[in-house]
Formats: sequence, C-alpha cells, structure tokens
Amino acid sequence: MQVLIGIQARSGSTRLPKKAFALIGGKTMLDMVIDRCKKAAAYTNRSMNRVAVSVAVLTPSGDPIVSEFKRACDVVEGPEMDVLARYGVGVAKHNPDLIVRVTGDCPLISPYTINRLIKLAIEHRYDYISNVDERFRTAIDGDDCEVFSRRLFDLALEFATRPYDREHVTSFMRRTPPEWAKIGAIIGSVDHSSVKLSVDTPEDLERVRLAHDAAHDKYSRATREIGQLQVHRI
Repeated sequence: MQVLIGIQARSGSTRLPKKAFALIGGKTMLDMVIDRCKKAAAYTNRSMNRVAVSVAVLTPSGDPIVSEFKRACDVVEGPEMDVLARYGVGVAKHNPDLIVRVTGDCPLISPYTINRLIKLAIEHRYDYISNVDERFRTAIDGDDCEVFSRRLFDLALEFATRPYDREHVTSFMRRTPPEWAKIGAIIGSVDHSSVKLSVDTPEDLERVRLAHDAAHDKYSRATREIGQLQVHRI
C-alpha cells in the first residue's frame, strides 16, 4: 500500500504573502508542517505492515518554495490555482493508493491526527475520511487532514469542472460522492472547532507563535524538572 502525504503550499497568499517562510520558534512554518508530516509517515511505516508513506510539497511552478524546501522534502510543481491538477502531478509521480491532503498553513498539525486517519482509511477501506466536515467538525482549525482513495481522486480529477472544486481539491468528492464511495469521519469527544490555529493573516501568525512558544516553555520546564527521557511530545 503506497500512501502520499501531499502538502499544498504557495508563496502568493494575498492576506499574508510568503507565509510559508514565516518563522515560528526559529523554524519556517512550512518546515514545521513538513517535519510533522514526516513524523506521521515514519510512525505509520514502522507500525503498519506493507504500508509505505512518502511526503511531498505541492507548489506552483516556479514558486520560491521550490528552491528553498527541496533540501527538506520532495517538491512537486504544478498549476497555482488548479490545485486538484497540482495534486494530479504529485499522484502521477508517486503513484499512491491513498492520498493525504495537508495544507501548509497548519504548522501545529498533529502527527497523531495524520497517522490516525491513514490507519482508519486502510483498515476500513474508506474512499474518503477526514476531520474537516463542517456539519460535525470538532477538530481545531489548524489540525485539518483528509485522506482519500486513488479511485475517488481520479474521478474528481476527471469530472470536477468548477473553478472552486479545482482550487479546493476535495469539495467535489465531499459534495457528490459516487454510490460506491465509502465515506468516514473522525469526531472528538470535545468540540475544539472554535479554536483557530491555522495561519491566514498576520494576527493568526502571532496567535500560533504564542501558542507554540507557550507549549515549548512548558516542555522545557518539564524536561528540567522530570527529565528529558520521561517527557514525551505529541
């Protein structure tokens, strides 16, 4: 089973240009997303037999992200606004059975969330599963993750024609799933959907920096008082 975690990212955001390069705790925002996706991939590869997860950044052709981040991750270039087609370029290159959609503006996304969705998709043979359905969302805005099958992706790639659906990748799949598609969702025991930790504006960036620094300070204190081997990051 081949799985591709595709991180969509671009430098041309109108509300916060070049946000992929914004620093949070001394690391760029996109580097943080890449690191968290790689942790999820490594854990899945260790814990699930015959599953191979790879990670790629999907960015517009010629975007500065290409030269800056190819050292850290495979970078795939494609159309800027037709993000569905951009995923198509990544899918053609990696030939996955499952595709995981993560966005580059979620620097605090949990590796556990990614791993959990991949595991559920494989074990239950879901064609689509996520934590983003607004009808019953409980996930933090900033922990967004979707997993979909190659056959459902191929259907959307061929038949989704609205510019909105081409830009937002999965809206066609969620709005008009075929009868054969098996759909799932994960729901938390507590509703955190009002918490925003994705980054769209300068104000969002400052909020995420504060949240990250507060958690890092507590981690540092815990390692000093308890011992580094006894403190575990999630």
